[in-house]
Amino acid sequence: MENSRDTTLRILAQRAVRELREQKERIGDRGSGGSSVIRLVNCLIAFGIERSASDIHIEPQEDGIRLRYRSDGLLCEYDETLPSDVISALVSRIKVMAGMDIAQHQKPQDGHIRYSVNAKELDIRVSILPALYGETVVMRLMNMEDRLLQLHELGFSAGNEAAVRTLIHKPAGLLLLCGPMNSGKTTTLYAAMSELNETAHNLVTLEDPIERVLPGINQVQLNPKAGLTYPVGLRTILRQDAETILLGEIRDEETAEMAVRIALTGHLIMTTLHTENAVSAIYRLLEMGVAPYLLAATLSGIVAQRLVRRICPKCKGIGCPTCHESGYYGRVALQEVLSMDDTLRDAILKRDARQTMEGLARRNGMKTLWEDGKEKISIGATTQEEVRRVLYGVV
Repeated sequence: MENSRDTTLRILAQRAVRELREQKERIGDRGSGGSSVIRLVNCLIAFGIERSASDIHIEPQEDGIRLRYRSDGLLCEYDETLPSDVISALVSRIKVMAGMDIAQHQKPQDGHIRYSVNAKELDIRVSILPALYGETVVMRLMNMEDRLLQLHELGFSAGNEAAVRTLIHKPAGLLLLCGPMNSGKTTTLYAAMSELNETAHNLVTLEDPIERVLPGINQVQLNPKAGLTYPVGLRTILRQDAETILLGEIRDEETAEMAVRIALTGHLIMTTLHTENAVSAIYRLLEMGVAPYLLAATLSGIVAQRLVRRICPKCKGIGCPTCHESGYYGRVALQEVLSMDDTLRDAILKRDARQTMEGLARRNGMKTLWEDGKEKISIGATTQEEVRRVLYGVV
């Protein structure tokens, strides 16, 4: 069931498309669409905001333009397609807003838009990719006015939260945040940096891109074209008297090796890695060529996490206008926290089998993602179906 706001946006979008097509018929492809295409783009963004979407997908197909919105981690298709003949004006308008080259249609482009709506400031990251039927557009919506979450607000169980606090307050070592894209890793890292942010500490980040401004922390935006890569940035930070370093991501063997060696020199490095669970991160770094003795000496802990949809507080899962009849509203994190001890360090040195490592981690107090999910189910935060969907792909 649509609410009145959805209906209004739909009518405005239809009107903008109609005007755009009429103008195109009058003057052909020479026109940009003027106010009509501006209204259309504004309507698409407004609809995404109304649905609390994190991403808007504009995808040219053979028979029209498919629109999809990602809300609470799931892609939902807008139930109407736009006509194919408006794609050129639509993409050109977005390129202009994002500071891109409107004459370039054969290469991928990236940009961002600072967008104001209803007294809110949004940072919209735009990615454009040439595809079979035209250029596809993905816009990521980030509300710059949303406050940064603190550690106690991230959904950690009491035991996991205590373990994470111990890890981030260590004077040195390597702390890994693991999970797929859009699993909340950066949010957790920012919360950890915020907790450590005191005048007596020099905190530095290396990011690509910088997602949120952290007052009082020296944030560095990577610029590979200018020679500022992760390895170059890490070498320079060593001369900046930094104590704690947030490294956006370990992407390659060189960055992995440098991160481990810097942790060995007495720095605390917090970074992310794309693995399915905590123990898998150990083997990923070994596969990247990190020497077992270095990893065993520096790794202090690993946090793996996923985001599952939260049961709607208004209807308790039945479906209502607030949750757009889905039964879910917002998301909650599932986490597993692996804290290193001597038995795990010995296992890394011996390159023990993964099953052995998992057994040692659980005996050391680690609860798996599934076990944490069951706790979230028991307190009514989410459902078993949702946990199974996210962890195992079971629908």
